[in-house]
Amino acid sequence: MQLNTGGVHHLALVYKQAFGLEEVFRNETIAFVGGPGSDSSMGLLLDPENAGNGPQNVGLHVDHAIDHNEAVRDVEAAGGAIVERGEHGPGIPFATFADPDGNVLEI
Repeated sequence: MQLNTGGVHHLALVYKQAFGLEEVFRNETIAFVGGPGSDSSMGLLLDPENAGNGPQNVGLHVDHAIDHNEAVRDVEAAGGAIVERGEHGPGIPFATFADPDGNVLEI
């Protein structure tokens, strides 16, 4: 899940203090916070114009032991269509895909 915010660092601190989440990754435009010992995380994206509009993105975490390119191929083989590929930061790949019903998710 991704929330847009006007202040990445401030919002990360709120979720860390309120729920005991840990920071998984941060740069100037995005931070990921998640539960201790969990591979699940929530993205906080710097986007002041859309801050407060609720979740903007739903993502599925791919185990780090699974090759991301292989996961993308699995999505395509299952009928999903890749919409975009990139990196949240160095070595942190992502891909957005549309399922057959048109729902867009991220891995």
